[in-house]
Amino acid sequence: MTDAALHRLGGDGPDVLLIHGFGADRLSWLALAPQLFPFATVWAAEYAGHGTAGNDVGDGTPAAFATAIETEIAGRLTQPLVVGHSLGGAVALVLAARGVVDATGLVLLAPAGLTDIPDRSFIDQLPELADGDAAFALLQQLVVRKVLITRRMADGFVESLADEARRTALRRIAAALKSGAPPAPFPPAIPFCLLWGTADVIVPPPLVPTPGLRMLPEVGHLPQVEAVGEVVEAIRERLDPHSP
Repeated sequence: MTDAALHRLGGDGPDVLLIHGFGADRLSWLALAPQLFPFATVWAAEYAGHGTAGNDVGDGTPAAFATAIETEIAGRLTQPLVVGHSLGGAVALVLAARGVVDATGLVLLAPAGLTDIPDRSFIDQLPELADGDAAFALLQQLVVRKVLITRRMADGFVESLADEARRTALRRIAAALKSGAPPAPFPPAIPFCLLWGTADVIVPPPLVPTPGLRMLPEVGHLPQVEAVGEVVEAIRERLDPHSP
């Protein structure tokens, strides 16, 4: 069975489930999660090939990861608000559309699957990284403010690929991302919003009017890092649409 892991990050209040993007893990929420603790119980899911999850990715699709996450949260989370970034956004869409997880709303950060597939060059290079210099250059493509990506982060990512099974898992996910599979279903009839950086070169924003879309000026592919305040506001609004 496809692997997944679930971590309680902290906080008190209604459940918020965070689902990371390709090549990331629960640590990608370090800037955002503490801002949510005063009003939410924050959980981070990790799907196969990432973080503490195993390396059985199944067919590497959002549907496979959604199934694994459903198993992990069964009996543990109650009507979560689901926040998904990039590939995690596609996973969140599948979770909500299937209805096994009784999600109360969605906050989607540059979700894969609603527009063109993510940048093929980035997808191809990520699983093959073998040195810190190359990783540093690639990961800096994620942000406008380059200082937010450090050499230490890049070296840490390369170290994680010393496990050949992990590298193979990421390759399989990369192949699935590029397969031209049908796009993720549009958000179902629950409250949702889309946050997208105008400078996102990894998953470029929609070129046509899109319901629920908020564009974030001078932000790249990591709104949860470069636009923390806006993401927190969007989550608060979904949790309590009547709040000022």
